Amino acid sequence: MQMYYSATTGGFYCDELHSDNMPADAKQISDEVYAACAGRHVAADGGGMPLVVPPEPPTFEQRAAALLAEVDKHLNTAARAKGYDSIVTAALRAALPQSPFHAEGIAFGTWMDAVYAKCYEVLALVTSGVMAEPDWPQLRAQLPTLNLPASKGA
Repeated sequence: MQMYYSATTGGFYCDELHSDNMPADAKQISDEVYAACAGRHVAADGGGMPLVVPPEPPTFEQRAAALLAEVDKHLNTAARAKGYDSIVTAALRAALPQSPFHAEGIAFGTWMDAVYAKCYEVLALVTSGVMAEPDWPQLRAQLPTLNLPASKGA
């Protein structure tokens, strides 16, 4: 089995599988080159051969989304520690005044809002150049803490 690389498609081809459908510019490559490229970002060099290139760094929007995903995990972890399946379920208890979990729901909902408000405040400060972009541990250290009341329930 011989491997090929096409600069036009940016794809790898195997002669056994693609012999009839291989791009015209496909060039034979060694097993070593193919192995070095496997699972990595590849572009064609000036001669049309594959070259491993570093991936583009994530954009600010992508990094912000990753931070917010960590915030979601943080909120959900706290809710799960109290027996809820998510922060949303925990906060939903605030809507049930007769529930033994009402006060806890208010605390979870208030905390969730305060956490997101702080996140968006930090992101706005980063965007405006007032502060450096935090990583997750740095952002977590700035988040409000959860203060739960004594619960009649679980």
